[in-house]
Amino acid sequence: MIGAGRRGPRYPEDPNQVRMTLGEHLEELRRCILRSLVAIVLACILCIWPAQYLLEILARPVILALRKHGQPDSFLATSPIEAFLIYVKVVLISGLILSSPYVIHQIWSFVAAGLYPHEREKVTRLVPASIGLFMAGVVFMYMFALVVSLNFLIGFSTWLPMPKARPNAFERLLLGEHDSAPAATQPAAVSPPQVPALPDDPPDAAPGSVWFNLAERKFKLRGADGVYSVQLLRDDKRSLVTTHFKIGDYLTFVLVLTIAFGLAFQVPLVVVFLTRTGLVRLETLRKYRKVVIFAIVVLAGGIAPPDLFSHLLLAGPMVALFEIGLLIASREARKRTPHPGTPAQ
Repeated sequence: MIGAGRRGPRYPEDPNQVRMTLGEHLEELRRCILRSLVAIVLACILCIWPAQYLLEILARPVILALRKHGQPDSFLATSPIEAFLIYVKVVLISGLILSSPYVIHQIWSFVAAGLYPHEREKVTRLVPASIGLFMAGVVFMYMFALVVSLNFLIGFSTWLPMPKARPNAFERLLLGEHDSAPAATQPAAVSPPQVPALPDDPPDAAPGSVWFNLAERKFKLRGADGVYSVQLLRDDKRSLVTTHFKIGDYLTFVLVLTIAFGLAFQVPLVVVFLTRTGLVRLETLRKYRKVVIFAIVVLAGGIAPPDLFSHLLLAGPMVALFEIGLLIASREARKRTPHPGTPAQ
Protein backbone atom coordinates (compact mmCIF):
# COMPACT_ATOMS: atom_id res chain seq x y z
CA MET A 1 0.00 0.00 0.00
CA ILE A 2 1.34 3.40 -0.98
CA GLY A 3 0.91 5.88 1.80
CA ALA A 4 2.34 7.78 4.68
CA GLY A 5 2.65 5.69 7.82
CA ARG A 6 0.47 2.73 8.71
CA ARG A 7 -2.81 4.27 7.65
CA GLY A 8 -1.71 5.21 4.14
CA PRO A 9 -2.94 8.32 2.40
CA ARG A 10 -6.13 9.73 3.74
CA TYR A 11 -7.57 10.11 0.24
CA PRO A 12 -6.27 7.33 -2.07
CA GLU A 13 -6.25 8.05 -5.77
CA ASP A 14 -8.52 5.06 -6.38
CA PRO A 15 -10.75 3.74 -3.58
CA ASN A 16 -10.55 0.28 -5.18
CA GLN A 17 -6.79 0.19 -4.43
CA VAL A 18 -7.42 0.50 -0.69
CA ARG A 19 -10.31 -1.62 0.47
CA MET A 20 -11.36 -0.56 3.97
CA THR A 21 -13.11 -3.07 6.15
CA LEU A 22 -16.21 -2.21 8.16
CA GLY A 23 -14.05 -1.87 11.24
CA GLU A 24 -11.73 0.59 9.46
CA HIS A 25 -14.73 2.63 8.31
CA LEU A 26 -16.02 2.75 11.88
CA GLU A 27 -12.55 3.74 13.11
CA GLU A 28 -12.40 6.61 10.61
CA LEU A 29 -15.88 7.67 11.69
CA ARG A 30 -14.76 7.54 15.32
CA ARG A 31 -11.81 9.83 14.52
CA CYS A 32 -14.07 12.34 12.76
CA ILE A 33 -16.49 12.34 15.69
CA LEU A 34 -13.61 12.71 18.17
CA ARG A 35 -12.10 15.64 16.24
CA SER A 36 -15.53 17.28 16.05
CA LEU A 37 -16.10 16.86 19.79
CA VAL A 38 -12.67 18.35 20.54
CA ALA A 39 -13.51 21.34 18.31
CA ILE A 40 -16.85 21.81 20.09
CA VAL A 41 -15.20 21.65 23.52
CA LEU A 42 -12.52 24.19 22.53
CA ALA A 43 -15.18 26.49 21.06
CA CYS A 44 -17.23 26.22 24.26
CA ILE A 45 -14.17 27.16 26.33
CA LEU A 46 -13.73 30.28 24.20
CA CYS A 47 -17.39 31.18 24.78
CA ILE A 48 -17.32 30.93 28.59
CA TRP A 49 -16.51 34.60 29.17
CA PRO A 50 -18.86 36.21 26.57
CA ALA A 51 -21.75 33.87 27.45
CA GLN A 52 -23.55 36.53 29.49
CA TYR A 53 -23.60 38.85 26.47
CA LEU A 54 -24.68 36.00 24.22
CA LEU A 55 -27.58 35.33 26.59
CA GLU A 56 -28.76 38.90 26.04
CA ILE A 57 -28.72 38.30 22.28
CA LEU A 58 -30.62 35.01 22.59
CA ALA A 59 -33.21 36.48 24.96
CA ARG A 60 -33.90 39.59 22.87
CA PRO A 61 -36.57 38.05 20.53
CA VAL A 62 -38.65 36.56 23.35
CA ILE A 63 -38.47 39.76 25.43
CA LEU A 64 -39.73 41.79 22.48
CA ALA A 65 -42.58 39.32 21.88
CA LEU A 66 -43.53 39.21 25.56
CA ARG A 67 -43.65 43.00 25.83
CA LYS A 68 -45.77 43.28 22.70
CA HIS A 69 -48.43 40.99 24.19
CA GLY A 70 -48.27 42.54 27.65
CA GLN A 71 -46.63 39.58 29.37
CA PRO A 72 -43.90 39.63 32.05
CA ASP A 73 -40.56 40.09 30.27
CA SER A 74 -38.53 37.91 32.60
CA PHE A 75 -37.75 34.22 32.98
CA LEU A 76 -38.41 31.70 35.72
CA ALA A 77 -35.83 29.54 37.50
CA THR A 78 -37.41 26.72 39.52
CA SER A 79 -34.33 25.13 41.05
CA PRO A 80 -31.22 26.44 42.83
CA ILE A 81 -28.85 25.18 40.13
CA GLU A 82 -30.93 26.20 37.12
CA ALA A 83 -29.10 29.51 36.64
CA PHE A 84 -25.78 27.63 36.45
CA LEU A 85 -27.22 25.07 34.03
CA ILE A 86 -28.54 27.92 31.89
CA TYR A 87 -25.07 29.42 31.66
CA VAL A 88 -23.73 26.02 30.56
CA LYS A 89 -26.47 25.72 27.95
CA VAL A 90 -25.67 29.17 26.53
CA VAL A 91 -22.00 28.18 26.29
CA LEU A 92 -23.02 24.96 24.52
CA ILE A 93 -25.23 26.76 21.98
CA SER A 94 -22.60 29.38 21.16
CA GLY A 95 -19.83 26.77 21.02
CA LEU A 96 -21.87 24.62 18.66
CA ILE A 97 -22.44 27.55 16.31
CA LEU A 98 -18.79 28.63 16.48
CA SER A 99 -17.44 25.14 15.75
CA SER A 100 -20.05 24.25 13.11
CA PRO A 101 -17.77 25.04 10.10
CA TYR A 102 -15.12 22.58 11.32
CA VAL A 103 -17.74 19.94 12.21
CA ILE A 104 -19.28 20.22 8.74
CA HIS A 105 -15.79 19.90 7.23
CA GLN A 106 -15.24 16.67 9.18
CA ILE A 107 -18.55 15.24 7.98
CA TRP A 108 -17.76 15.94 4.34
CA SER A 109 -14.21 14.62 4.80
CA PHE A 110 -15.56 11.27 6.00
CA VAL A 111 -17.89 11.11 3.00
CA ALA A 112 -15.09 12.07 0.58
CA ALA A 113 -12.76 9.31 1.81
CA GLY A 114 -14.69 6.64 -0.11
CA LEU A 115 -15.06 8.54 -3.38
CA TYR A 116 -13.08 8.63 -6.62
CA PRO A 117 -10.85 11.66 -7.22
CA HIS A 118 -13.29 13.38 -9.59
CA GLU A 119 -16.14 12.72 -7.16
CA ARG A 120 -14.02 13.94 -4.25
CA GLU A 121 -13.27 17.15 -6.10
CA LYS A 122 -16.98 17.76 -6.58
CA VAL A 123 -17.66 17.09 -2.90
CA THR A 124 -14.81 19.39 -1.80
CA ARG A 125 -16.43 22.23 -3.70
CA LEU A 126 -19.58 21.71 -1.63
CA VAL A 127 -17.88 22.22 1.75
CA PRO A 128 -17.69 26.07 1.70
CA ALA A 129 -21.26 26.24 0.43
CA SER A 130 -22.36 23.81 3.16
CA ILE A 131 -20.78 25.95 5.87
CA GLY A 132 -22.31 29.10 4.41
CA LEU A 133 -25.75 27.51 4.17
CA PHE A 134 -25.57 26.31 7.78
CA MET A 135 -24.75 29.81 8.99
CA ALA A 136 -27.48 31.22 6.72
CA GLY A 137 -29.94 28.81 8.33
CA VAL A 138 -28.93 30.01 11.81
CA VAL A 139 -29.26 33.67 10.77
CA PHE A 140 -32.66 32.99 9.16
CA MET A 141 -33.80 31.24 12.33
CA TYR A 142 -32.76 34.10 14.60
CA MET A 143 -33.75 37.06 12.42
CA PHE A 144 -37.07 35.72 11.13
CA ALA A 145 -38.32 32.30 12.25
CA LEU A 146 -37.67 32.77 15.98
CA VAL A 147 -39.37 36.17 16.16
CA VAL A 148 -42.37 35.09 14.07
CA SER A 149 -42.76 31.81 15.94
CA LEU A 150 -42.57 33.43 19.38
CA ASN A 151 -44.99 36.17 18.35
CA PHE A 152 -47.49 33.55 17.21
CA LEU A 153 -47.08 31.25 20.22
CA ILE A 154 -47.21 34.00 22.85
CA GLY A 155 -50.08 35.72 21.05
CA PHE A 156 -52.00 32.44 20.95
CA SER A 157 -51.47 31.90 24.68
CA THR A 158 -52.94 35.36 25.37
CA TRP A 159 -55.95 34.77 23.14
CA LEU A 160 -58.23 33.85 26.06
CA PRO A 161 -59.34 37.07 27.76
CA MET A 162 -59.58 37.51 31.49
CA PRO A 163 -63.27 37.05 32.45
CA LYS A 164 -64.95 39.95 34.21
CA ALA A 165 -66.10 37.87 37.15
CA ARG A 166 -68.21 39.80 39.62
CA PRO A 167 -70.15 37.87 42.25
CA ASN A 168 -73.90 38.12 42.30
CA ALA A 169 -75.92 38.38 45.51
CA PHE A 170 -76.04 34.60 46.03
CA GLU A 171 -72.29 34.19 45.39
CA ARG A 172 -71.50 37.05 47.77
CA LEU A 173 -73.51 35.24 50.40
CA LEU A 174 -71.61 32.00 49.81
CA LEU A 175 -68.28 33.84 49.87
CA GLY A 176 -69.15 35.72 53.02
CA GLU A 177 -68.98 39.15 51.38
CA HIS A 178 -71.22 41.97 52.53
CA ASP A 179 -72.40 45.01 50.65
CA SER A 180 -70.67 48.08 51.95
CA ALA A 181 -73.00 50.93 52.85
CA PRO A 182 -72.53 54.05 50.74
CA ALA A 183 -70.82 56.96 52.43
CA ALA A 184 -73.06 59.66 53.82
CA THR A 185 -71.05 62.37 52.13
CA GLN A 186 -69.19 62.07 48.85
CA PRO A 187 -65.64 63.46 48.66
CA ALA A 188 -65.04 66.38 46.39
CA ALA A 189 -63.84 65.51 42.90
CA VAL A 190 -60.06 65.46 42.85
CA SER A 191 -57.97 65.22 39.70
CA PRO A 192 -55.74 62.11 39.69
CA PRO A 193 -52.00 62.74 39.93
CA GLN A 194 -50.23 63.01 36.59
CA VAL A 195 -47.26 60.74 35.82
CA PRO A 196 -45.17 61.65 32.75
CA ALA A 197 -45.25 59.01 30.00
CA LEU A 198 -41.84 58.99 28.31
CA PRO A 199 -40.52 56.99 25.34
CA ASP A 200 -37.31 56.28 27.25
CA ASP A 201 -35.78 56.74 30.69
CA PRO A 202 -34.64 60.31 31.41
CA PRO A 203 -30.84 60.35 31.75
CA ASP A 204 -30.74 62.94 34.54
CA ALA A 205 -33.78 62.08 36.68
CA ALA A 206 -33.49 63.31 40.24
CA PRO A 207 -34.06 60.92 43.18
CA GLY A 208 -37.79 60.66 43.85
CA SER A 209 -38.79 61.18 40.20
CA VAL A 210 -41.43 58.88 38.77
CA TRP A 211 -42.38 58.20 35.14
CA PHE A 212 -43.91 55.59 32.85
CA ASN A 213 -41.63 54.04 30.20
CA LEU A 214 -43.78 53.56 27.09
CA ALA A 215 -41.34 51.24 25.30
CA GLU A 216 -40.88 48.87 28.25
CA ARG A 217 -44.37 49.44 29.72
CA LYS A 218 -42.91 49.91 33.17
CA PHE A 219 -43.64 52.32 36.00
CA LYS A 220 -40.28 53.56 37.31
CA LEU A 221 -39.04 55.38 40.39
CA ARG A 222 -35.61 56.92 40.72
CA GLY A 223 -34.15 56.00 44.12
CA ALA A 224 -30.99 57.14 45.80
CA ASP A 225 -29.06 54.08 44.55
CA GLY A 226 -30.75 53.40 41.20
CA VAL A 227 -34.01 53.01 39.31
CA TYR A 228 -36.79 50.74 40.58
CA SER A 229 -39.49 49.49 38.21
CA VAL A 230 -42.72 47.54 38.08
CA GLN A 231 -44.08 46.16 34.83
CA LEU A 232 -47.68 47.14 34.16
CA LEU A 233 -50.24 45.29 32.06
CA ARG A 234 -53.11 46.87 30.16
CA ASP A 235 -56.26 46.21 32.12
CA ASP A 236 -58.34 45.62 28.99
CA LYS A 237 -55.68 43.26 27.53
CA ARG A 238 -55.18 41.01 30.52
CA SER A 239 -55.41 37.36 29.49
CA LEU A 240 -56.57 34.29 31.32
CA VAL A 241 -53.16 32.67 30.77
CA THR A 242 -49.94 34.45 31.71
CA THR A 243 -46.92 33.47 29.65
CA HIS A 244 -43.88 33.10 31.88
CA PHE A 245 -41.22 30.86 30.33
CA LYS A 246 -38.66 28.84 32.21
CA ILE A 247 -35.32 30.02 30.92
CA GLY A 248 -34.11 26.45 30.43
CA ASP A 249 -37.11 25.56 28.28
CA TYR A 250 -36.60 28.65 26.14
CA LEU A 251 -32.92 27.95 25.50
CA THR A 252 -33.74 24.34 24.62
CA PHE A 253 -36.29 25.71 22.14
CA VAL A 254 -33.61 27.97 20.59
CA LEU A 255 -31.03 25.15 20.48
CA VAL A 256 -33.45 22.82 18.68
CA LEU A 257 -34.31 25.53 16.15
CA THR A 258 -30.61 26.32 15.60
CA ILE A 259 -29.73 22.72 14.74
CA ALA A 260 -32.94 22.18 12.76
CA PHE A 261 -32.57 25.23 10.51
CA GLY A 262 -28.82 24.73 10.10
CA LEU A 263 -29.40 21.18 8.85
CA ALA A 264 -32.49 22.11 6.83
CA PHE A 265 -30.50 24.58 4.76
CA GLN A 266 -28.26 21.70 3.60
CA VAL A 267 -31.08 20.29 1.43
CA PRO A 268 -29.91 21.79 -1.90
CA LEU A 269 -26.38 20.50 -1.36
CA VAL A 270 -27.70 17.02 -0.59
CA VAL A 271 -29.63 17.08 -3.87
CA VAL A 272 -26.56 18.30 -5.80
CA PHE A 273 -24.33 15.72 -4.09
CA LEU A 274 -26.66 12.84 -4.93
CA THR A 275 -26.92 13.85 -8.59
CA ARG A 276 -23.21 14.69 -9.03
CA THR A 277 -22.03 11.35 -7.66
CA GLY A 278 -24.71 9.40 -9.51
CA LEU A 279 -26.16 7.89 -6.35
CA VAL A 280 -29.61 9.13 -7.39
CA ARG A 281 -30.56 10.22 -10.89
CA LEU A 282 -32.08 13.64 -11.43
CA GLU A 283 -35.00 12.07 -13.27
CA THR A 284 -35.71 9.91 -10.22
CA LEU A 285 -35.89 12.93 -7.93
CA ARG A 286 -38.22 14.66 -10.36
CA LYS A 287 -40.41 11.58 -10.70
CA TYR A 288 -40.77 11.16 -6.95
CA ARG A 289 -40.88 14.89 -6.13
CA LYS A 290 -44.19 14.58 -4.23
CA VAL A 291 -42.83 11.68 -2.20
CA VAL A 292 -39.70 13.67 -1.32
CA ILE A 293 -41.77 16.71 -0.32
CA PHE A 294 -43.95 14.52 1.88
CA ALA A 295 -40.82 13.06 3.50
CA ILE A 296 -39.49 16.59 4.09
CA VAL A 297 -42.73 17.61 5.82
CA VAL A 298 -42.60 14.50 8.02
CA LEU A 299 -38.91 15.08 8.80
CA ALA A 300 -39.56 18.74 9.67
CA GLY A 301 -42.29 17.61 12.05
CA GLY A 302 -39.79 15.33 13.79
CA ILE A 303 -36.98 17.85 14.30
CA ALA A 304 -38.99 21.07 14.79
CA PRO A 305 -40.49 22.04 18.17
CA PRO A 306 -43.94 20.48 18.75
CA ASP A 307 -46.07 23.32 17.45
CA LEU A 308 -47.66 23.77 14.04
CA PHE A 309 -46.19 27.19 13.33
CA SER A 310 -42.57 26.13 13.90
CA HIS A 311 -43.25 23.07 11.75
CA LEU A 312 -44.47 25.24 8.87
CA LEU A 313 -41.56 27.68 9.25
CA LEU A 314 -39.13 24.78 8.90
CA ALA A 315 -40.92 22.67 6.29
CA GLY A 316 -41.55 25.64 3.97
CA PRO A 317 -37.87 26.64 3.52
CA MET A 318 -36.86 22.96 3.23
CA VAL A 319 -39.27 22.41 0.33
CA ALA A 320 -38.12 25.64 -1.33
CA LEU A 321 -34.46 24.65 -0.90
CA PHE A 322 -35.21 21.20 -2.37
CA GLU A 323 -36.62 22.88 -5.47
CA ILE A 324 -33.53 25.13 -5.65
CA GLY A 325 -31.35 22.01 -5.45
CA LEU A 326 -33.27 20.45 -8.35
CA LEU A 327 -32.82 23.65 -10.35
CA ILE A 328 -29.04 23.68 -9.76
CA ALA A 329 -28.76 19.97 -10.60
CA SER A 330 -30.78 20.52 -13.80
CA ARG A 331 -28.46 23.31 -14.93
CA GLU A 332 -25.42 21.11 -14.29
CA ALA A 333 -27.03 18.27 -16.23
CA ARG A 334 -27.63 20.54 -19.22
CA LYS A 335 -24.00 21.64 -19.16
CA ARG A 336 -22.83 18.02 -19.16
CA THR A 337 -25.14 17.05 -22.04
CA PRO A 338 -23.37 17.54 -25.41
CA HIS A 339 -25.21 19.65 -27.96
CA PRO A 340 -26.37 17.97 -31.20
CA GLY A 341 -23.62 17.88 -33.75
CA THR A 342 -20.84 18.08 -31.17
CA PRO A 343 -18.21 15.43 -31.96
CA ALA A 344 -17.61 12.84 -29.25
CA GLN A 345 -14.46 13.35 -27.19
